[in-house]
Amino acid sequence: MAAVQAFYAFYTLYESLNGGVGDLGPFSGLEDVARRVYLEEGALAVSDTQRVSLFITWKKRERLRGCIGTFGRLPAARAVQRYALVSALEDSRFPPIQLRELPELHCTCNILDNFTIIYSKQQDSTGGPQDIFDWDVGTHGVELKFRDPWSHTLRSATFLPEVMLEQHWDKRATFENLVQKAGCSDGAAQHIVDHYEKYFVEVIRYEGYATEIAYPEFMRKWSNALPTD
Repeated sequence: MAAVQAFYAFYTLYESLNGGVGDLGPFSGLEDVARRVYLEEGALAVSDTQRVSLFITWKKRERLRGCIGTFGRLPAARAVQRYALVSALEDSRFPPIQLRELPELHCTCNILDNFTIIYSKQQDSTGGPQDIFDWDVGTHGVELKFRDPWSHTLRSATFLPEVMLEQHWDKRATFENLVQKAGCSDGAAQHIVDHYEKYFVEVIRYEGYATEIAYPEFMRKWSNALPTD
């Protein structure tokens, strides 16, 4: 599969940490990557300007190193550029990625689509049929918004489609971990999920198209890229 988006994310981080691209030559966007790097692999049509929602994930030796994205819809090339750096350098759970770490990194870019509200507290009050479990592990990502029982603040968290498979979570475990990710304790998470009708505000499922690339393949592809016009 042509990893156009993941390649461009890696390129963006490489350029930022190195202060330039040296002798290998620059790329102007996703369309340029598709034409010069992945043309022979039948890259899917990509557009620099198509508006997308996305998340970019960095891993080092199979361990999470940063993951941030947006549900807002931004022009694709600009979104990849922005969130390649935000996820690598501004994820508060981790120190910023350093130049020396590049050879150990693996990048995944998830383009998100098909958002569906499967539970809404507002709709629930009208008596409409809803099911917080109306999603499939391995196919859907899940975004949860809920009311904290103690602070009464609105909290939210999301997991991308592959996370549940990687962690071997069923649907209930997914919700408990979403609540914990949003800042609540394990005990609180169990209570909130047990009484979701009281605390859940909204559950959204979505699908993702993922591209991924590791540093060795990224450098090989870049070294073999067609020259600029």
